[in-house]
Amino acid sequence: METAEAVEKYFEANTNLPFKSRLVSANLLSGGLCNFVYRLKFEDGSTAVLKSYPPFIAFYRTISLSQNRYFVEKTALEAVSSQPWLTKNPDSIIRTPKILFSDDSSFVLIMEDAGEKCDTLFNLLTSESNLDETFLQLIPKEIKIFVNYLCKESGLKPDGNNIFVRVWEIVEGYFTQLWSSMTQKLQLEKEMELYLEKSKEIFKFKDSKDGVFVMGDLWPSSILIDQEKKLIWVVDWEAARFETSTRDLEQLLANLWLMKQSPKFNQTKIEKLIKNFQMVFFESKDIDWRKGCGDFAKYNFILWIVGLLNESHWGLDNKREIALKAFSEVANF
Repeated sequence: METAEAVEKYFEANTNLPFKSRLVSANLLSGGLCNFVYRLKFEDGSTAVLKSYPPFIAFYRTISLSQNRYFVEKTALEAVSSQPWLTKNPDSIIRTPKILFSDDSSFVLIMEDAGEKCDTLFNLLTSESNLDETFLQLIPKEIKIFVNYLCKESGLKPDGNNIFVRVWEIVEGYFTQLWSSMTQKLQLEKEMELYLEKSKEIFKFKDSKDGVFVMGDLWPSSILIDQEKKLIWVVDWEAARFETSTRDLEQLLANLWLMKQSPKFNQTKIEKLIKNFQMVFFESKDIDWRKGCGDFAKYNFILWIVGLLNESHWGLDNKREIALKAFSEVANF
């Protein structure tokens, strides 16, 4: 469903959709790399979000990607819906979208809309944006409670959850190809030798019974902030799986580290946010998260940075220099 016109035709052809009001518009949302995501507006003023999962990466259409990610996100959102999360944590300001309609044959999810006043943490950390300073404290605190809930209280375990095991096929294929490509592009063959070998240990979790449930793709664009209502939405669950308990934190902070290298973003706020995450998770702003997350964290950090440098939205021209800076920072860990 690559165009708004295709969305409108989908609504015209499907009489079993649960919406009583007529669809007025479908607007493509920015930020989606893998999928086509639209905000739906209905005649009665209500809104929803439609997500279509093509058999390729929407931003890089020449790269194929399994549509099984649709089933992963659907299952994850059903398992971690807002109601049980809020029942156990009534004071939390974190929300996850509820599924309003699912179409397994067309790979389409229609979900609750976080609202037009929400913006991604990615956008709110740009130099021109005005993220309220209170969120620099709230985000780490709330994310820690939520991540701990996923890992320890959600009741989701590897046994009997094959859909989250199958996501490893998508993750392994994509990242193996990405790391190989970026190693060559950035001329890092020598530097990456050890890290590419270590990457094989990550994929052993596809057969492990010791992993815990993680969101799997926690980065600044999967965190939506409603500053007016003081709510934090966690979206994009198509990589949810069983892994190490620090996986979500490591991915988020690797993204923040990379954003801090670019003049496009507010480096002061990002530094405060990273420090606050370290304080909340390790009870000290001075404990570097690449140590605090365990012995394997420094390898994950390098793998994340090299892979993330494939994207153009960081506002970075000196990508090889940035990669070498990452290597130097963990050299003595």
